[in-house]
Amino acid sequence: MEKIIYQTRLLGLVTLYHPQKEAADLIKRYIKDVDTLIVWSNSPEDEGLKTRLMAELQEWAGKIVWKSIGQNIGIAHAINEALRYAHANGFDLLLLMDQDSRWDDFRTFREDVEDAFAKDSHRVFCPYIVGNDTFERHQDIQEKRYFINSGTIIPVHLLKAINGADEAFPLDALDHDLAIRLQKAGYHIVCMTKHNLYHTIGQACRMGPFHIFTNNYGPERTYSMARAHLLKYRKHKDWLTTAEKRFIVKEYFLLKLLRILLAEPQKWKRLKMLVKGIFDGLAFDLSKTTP
Repeated sequence: MEKIIYQTRLLGLVTLYHPQKEAADLIKRYIKDVDTLIVWSNSPEDEGLKTRLMAELQEWAGKIVWKSIGQNIGIAHAINEALRYAHANGFDLLLLMDQDSRWDDFRTFREDVEDAFAKDSHRVFCPYIVGNDTFERHQDIQEKRYFINSGTIIPVHLLKAINGADEAFPLDALDHDLAIRLQKAGYHIVCMTKHNLYHTIGQACRMGPFHIFTNNYGPERTYSMARAHLLKYRKHKDWLTTAEKRFIVKEYFLLKLLRILLAEPQKWKRLKMLVKGIFDGLAFDLSKTTP
């Protein structure tokens, strides 16, 4: 396929944590249409992973910047490091990617984002997330209230204007916090509805004698989600709608409790971590969050 000359410079960031074997194949779906890709590994014992992955991506080795500190620190810090890199090296846009997200056609998404960015550079651009987004696609560009990190392209100057990602949200609710803070600053989020991204959320399945649907997150992630979404509730309660507040309480606390009790394994560990997440979310000092 003929190489396209773009008018903007796009930096990609993909975060890895013990990725599946198809990680390289998924990266190949978009790496040729980013100018540089930061591969941020949160996996311990990183060198073996780097050797394997770089061998599979050898054709694009010249545009890959590999970063790791040998431990899992989530995504927020990686975004802030990517922001610093983008600002220092003259990038216009930052693409955020998860390790298991799959594009139908990234090239046309980037082309459409570039056209839209030229018309209005004060917007954040995301694809239609198959299985997560459920709205009716009645026009090519539709405003959204939230995005997920994966597949989202954020203009570098917007991310810098809000002082980057809030590292009080290392992983969970990070995307919601970013979306809310961007909108509070007067910017807009738009979905490029013609473009599909397939993204896996948890290990969705039905479990237990009642065949209850659950994402089956383990104890550590149970803690992270409870803490983060309670912190999000406290930090943005003036912006959240009543329906959104009810959803947070219902989904991340009441239904999570029922899923643990009726379906999920490791019940005692998960219950302890749910309670710990609630206490830590309530105790966190809001003055230590990024406005």
